[in-house]
Amino acid sequence: MLPYQPATVAEALFVALDQAAAARGRATLAIPGGRSPGPVLTALAGMLDAGLRERLHLLWLDERAVPVGHADRNDAPTLAAWDAGGPLPGQIHRMPAEASDLDAAARSYAATLHAATAGGALDACLVGFGEDGHIASLFPHHPGLKELSDVFVVTDSPKPPVRRLTLSLPVLRRAGLHCVLALGAAKGTLAARARRGADPALPCSLLPAERTVWYLDDAAVTAWRAATG
Repeated sequence: MLPYQPATVAEALFVALDQAAAARGRATLAIPGGRSPGPVLTALAGMLDAGLRERLHLLWLDERAVPVGHADRNDAPTLAAWDAGGPLPGQIHRMPAEASDLDAAARSYAATLHAATAGGALDACLVGFGEDGHIASLFPHHPGLKELSDVFVVTDSPKPPVRRLTLSLPVLRRAGLHCVLALGAAKGTLAARARRGADPALPCSLLPAERTVWYLDDAAVTAWRAATG
């Protein structure tokens, strides 16, 4: 557990991506939607030099099946936050969740993921989680938690919109680094529960502890301490 500061999280991601690019000539980062990643992405954008930026492949953890430009999309606000800090990455891979055939879109994004990682694992994931503990579009006790395909379609999300594309849990678990943001008291309580062990009722607890770093703001830290005694 570390105190949350956008620059601190961004620095951890930068180190992982820089090391990956130096070792393999490329780096891969998957990001969530929502408001919480914005300041981190703005800070990270300002840290990248031109060489790393051009070798960086940016992907998304999930996307809602709505048209491009729709207010519910994950990609537009996260790209806007990145652009506020510096030039966009050289390789941007949006999830094609606007497609009429989502099964084909899932197969297409799986191929994109495979090409971006050269058949390996993501180097880093920036992870947010919901009030129910969901990550990406992997929800508590949902059958999707057992999905083995790299990318799959969700047709019954308990949160609207019901149709989505998401990376699977195995893909997330293979990533080299997970930076998890727990912002606010409710998230601090869930983070304390998640650290007790894997629980399908709490998908954020299913990430490998040895490669996962939790970042908590002041309210989350207070709730964490209350929950852990």
